[in-house]
Amino acid sequence: MQGLFGYGYLSGDGIALPDTPYVVIDLETTGLAADEDRIVEIAMGRVENGVLVDEWATLIDPQRDPGPTFLHHISAGMLDGAPTFREIAGEILARLDGAVVVAHNAAFEEGFLQAELARIGVTPPPIPALCTLIVSRLVLASPNYRLATCCEITGTPLDDAHTALGDVRATAILLPKLLSGGASPRYPVAPVPLPKVPSSRGPRTRVTNLRKGETGWMSSLLAKLPYSMDDHDPVGAEPYLDALGEALADGRLTGEQTRRLGRLAGRAGMGAAQVAGLHQRFLDALRDAALGDGPPTASEYRQLTTAAQLLNLPDYFADVLAPDGADVVEKRRRGPRVWCSPRVPAKVRTQLEDAGYLFAVNITRTVVAAVVAEGDERQPKAVRSQELGVRVLTPERAAELLRLAEEERAPLDLPAPSAPAGWYPDPTGRNMYRYWDGTLWTAQVSPGSGAIVADPLSR
Repeated sequence: MQGLFGYGYLSGDGIALPDTPYVVIDLETTGLAADEDRIVEIAMGRVENGVLVDEWATLIDPQRDPGPTFLHHISAGMLDGAPTFREIAGEILARLDGAVVVAHNAAFEEGFLQAELARIGVTPPPIPALCTLIVSRLVLASPNYRLATCCEITGTPLDDAHTALGDVRATAILLPKLLSGGASPRYPVAPVPLPKVPSSRGPRTRVTNLRKGETGWMSSLLAKLPYSMDDHDPVGAEPYLDALGEALADGRLTGEQTRRLGRLAGRAGMGAAQVAGLHQRFLDALRDAALGDGPPTASEYRQLTTAAQLLNLPDYFADVLAPDGADVVEKRRRGPRVWCSPRVPAKVRTQLEDAGYLFAVNITRTVVAAVVAEGDERQPKAVRSQELGVRVLTPERAAELLRLAEEERAPLDLPAPSAPAGWYPDPTGRNMYRYWDGTLWTAQVSPGSGAIVADPLSR
């Protein structure tokens, strides 16, 4: 029987595919025999120009016992309600279409995928593939070539080994290191269109090995999920938000509460981007409740900032003025806020900071600009900037912010009322009311409808 993969090698004849994206895959299974055992989890990561740009993962109901739970930590209960391979096969094929498949010991993935596809009557043409186990034997000197050993030798992080997503992330980082010597794989086949198969169910993600660590429970939860799952079930948002409200009601977040949130996110097939979006939706609702009748009380302010801290968004309410009596850890610096994507050079960040800009942790409409470096355009926060209409600049164009910094931050010559802190007619004329803190006019304004928004004082 013809194999599912056409393997590439670092020498010999064949087709070079330098501009073709890679899709790194990993499977967890009920056992080792492809003709008898079944897939219980698959993860896929798309790599373009050496960068992991997309992740997708799902549990799969094998319609039998899950096998070695001690190894992959997938229980029968976790698989209850997960899609079968038939129900999710169309999504898998669509993600493999037009790409080179990569796996560590790819023959294992090949055997199980081919067997599962045969069971539903689908016979794809050969797909170009690269096995990092084969490549590592050529380029590494190692006592063995297990994924964990190859990662250790090359300094590649391997978190959550024996979870499909953890192994995909490690292999995606390992791959360019193995090819860094300039080798160009040659393949016996080029990508051709794969069969179109309808998918009738959405994915089911999972969260395992949660640890509070130094960054908190919620940071751990988000790190365990694929960073974006666009085909998740939106109905699952409400149970998650309800559970989140219950969890944060007493101003603390426990490991058990976080695990429950992880299970709810998984049942809805959500990724980190979707969960983070729900967190912002939750905090926005808290903001509306706290500011609906004017500036927040000290108790309301503590509730806002505590919730933001627990959700790993400590600066989410940076634009909310702390009332007298609020327990504020440190006085916040004032200044326009910008967000910089991960690849923005340190020199540009330093110039922005010296010019008086503050670095935003999350994207809101109060961010004056998002500086997005090449290769970061698909970062969730870069996409969010465009959705909110935030000004997006390349690092080269960030100089525009520096040139305008003094003008934009220069205080207006506004009358200073001899009055206690409170809401007064906006002296700029741009809004109905502006908040006077007893010493300075602030950025908090209101159109008179009870809503409070930010309008920084600038020319």
